[in-house]
Amino acid sequence: MPLSAFTKISLIYLVRSIARMVSFALLILIVMSIVRVGLPDVRAFSRGEMVSAVFGLAMIAGLVVGWWRELAGALLIIGGFLAFLASEYISSGDAGMNWIFMLFPLAGALFFVYWLLIRK
Repeated sequence: MPLSAFTKISLIYLVRSIARMVSFALLILIVMSIVRVGLPDVRAFSRGEMVSAVFGLAMIAGLVVGWWRELAGALLIIGGFLAFLASEYISSGDAGMNWIFMLFPLAGALFFVYWLLIRK
C-alpha cells in the first residue's frame, strides 16, 4: 500500500528528528565523559588502542556530518563502528561493549533510512 504524501513527509521528518536526537545525545555523553575524565594521553596508547581511537573518532565525526550529509554520516558511523568492533576484538579478544555503543549504529541506520526516504 503506497503512502500518502502527508504520511511520507511525516515519516521523513520523524526519522530525521530521531536520528538527530540520538546523535545529539551521544555527542552530549561524549562531551560529559571528556569533562569528567579528561582527554586520554595519546602518547601512552598501544598500537591497538590507537587504531580503535581512530575508528572511534570516525564514528564521532559521522554523528556531526550526519546532520548535513546523511549518507556520508551514516557510512562514517556504521563503517567506524564495524571497524572499531573488529579492532577491539583483534586487540583484546573480546568485543564486549556496554549498551551506549549500540546507539552509534542506531544513529547511522536512521541517517541511512532518512537518506533513502529523501532520495528521488
